[in-house]
Amino acid sequence: MDAAAPPPLLRATGITKRYGGIAALRGVDLEIQPGEVHALMGENGAGKSTLAKIVAGVEQPDGGTLEWEGTPVAFGETSDAVAAGIAIVLQELSLIPDLSVAENIFLTHPEAYRGGWWLDRRAIRRRSLALFERLGWDAPVDPDRRVEELTVAEQQMVEIVRALSLDARLFVLDEPTAALSPHEVEVLFRLVRRRRRQGASFLLVTHRLDEVFALADRITVYRDGTLSGRFETATTTQAALIRAMVGRDLGDLFAIRRRREPGEVALRVRGLGRGRQVRDASFEVRRGEIVGVAGLVGAGRSELVRAVFGADQADRGEVEIRGRVGLIGSPAEAIGERAALVPEDRKAQGLLIDQPIDQNLTLAGQAASGGFWLRPGRDRATVRRMVGELRIKAPAPWQQVGSLSGGNQQKVVLAKWLATEPEVLILDEPTRGIDIGTKFELYGLIDALAAKGTAILLVSSELPELLALTDRTLVMRNGTIVAEIPHERASEEAILAAAVGEAAAEQPGSAGPEPVPGSADGALGEREFRP
Repeated sequence: MDAAAPPPLLRATGITKRYGGIAALRGVDLEIQPGEVHALMGENGAGKSTLAKIVAGVEQPDGGTLEWEGTPVAFGETSDAVAAGIAIVLQELSLIPDLSVAENIFLTHPEAYRGGWWLDRRAIRRRSLALFERLGWDAPVDPDRRVEELTVAEQQMVEIVRALSLDARLFVLDEPTAALSPHEVEVLFRLVRRRRRQGASFLLVTHRLDEVFALADRITVYRDGTLSGRFETATTTQAALIRAMVGRDLGDLFAIRRRREPGEVALRVRGLGRGRQVRDASFEVRRGEIVGVAGLVGAGRSELVRAVFGADQADRGEVEIRGRVGLIGSPAEAIGERAALVPEDRKAQGLLIDQPIDQNLTLAGQAASGGFWLRPGRDRATVRRMVGELRIKAPAPWQQVGSLSGGNQQKVVLAKWLATEPEVLILDEPTRGIDIGTKFELYGLIDALAAKGTAILLVSSELPELLALTDRTLVMRNGTIVAEIPHERASEEAILAAAVGEAAAEQPGSAGPEPVPGSADGALGEREFRP
């Protein structure tokens, strides 16, 4: 008789979880085998992150069982899961801002303390550099830098490296690539593959289909808190996964945009500068046009649009909106000129996370009207209209916005600004961390806004998104716009070549980028990119 097959590394059976009157999980199952990458997929609100938190001891289930190597376990807190051999990287970063990178990585490592109480900073710096090299992080940050000085993407990489520094057998990664550039995603993939070859398992919670097919061995899909399907990656298709996630066929996500002849110039930027972050930026956006902004993390994309909007004060240059010429001194001035900015970090910059949905939705409108007079009747009507138009899923408008899924939070941020009826709309990573169904809705909404004559400036790290939506793409490197690529000549290769400083082949019909007149060197610039 053959010996019985070994049990899974982790088995979750019949897991239930409720938050007040909302059922987040309703009897779901999950199995993870030793040495595999297992993807957990589903729309926002499907229960993926809730299950990940239960596995890692962040949350406790209301019902069901967890088994670790065949033995029932109950993780009352995160330390219990860590002791068992589980490490987690959550969507919400848990780094301590005023500590250094090295301190954050080794804060919970007992061996990093001299005499049991004094954190040996010289030693943890050396250990951090050795860890970066061992994991293969080819562009690490300085271990002595304070975390608050890092970009969101750099903080995300530090969070991932901190988890991988633990001697864990199961790593739970919840939307780990949401803030990363394509290059950094490849770095992460190398880290994951290296640890898997060493015997570690991964639970990868993600919305991105390309990541699943690149990394995962098996896939589990949840929908509305229930189990929707299990798949072997090698034998399934994107269409099958989308049907399992949303319950229907969506069609071609990247064929939504209907390009039209743009109108007059709505936004004109000349020689805009902010220190070394933004240097001599000049461009135009016309009514009904979507202009993309691409570049590697650290290239200056978010810094550019924040300077345009007045969220960060520019040092020099001009911004012209609706005939008003001059630097925008504050977001209030920009709102007064019918401009809006959906920021990169929705939780830190776009929402009052502890406040209800209706208060968040009316914030920008109050600022547009002077921020003094209350308009309860009009505000209630606005909230009802925007919740309906953007299909925000929430039991009631007075529900705390922090309790919503990531996709519905993003809809609240967008609805807040659309309620002001902007003529110039700046979108900084608008689909970061949202599911395929919500992304389909937002693509349609963006196209509809352009059709109405809204001028849209779109920052995105997802190259297929830029190719699908934009009429032109500006490529940034080292704070400078180094290329402008029209839609008909755009490709992922052309955008990346400009972003990293590699000149495209000069051949007839080449889809390579065009140099921007007046750029620093009249061409694509230095070959090496330094974030």
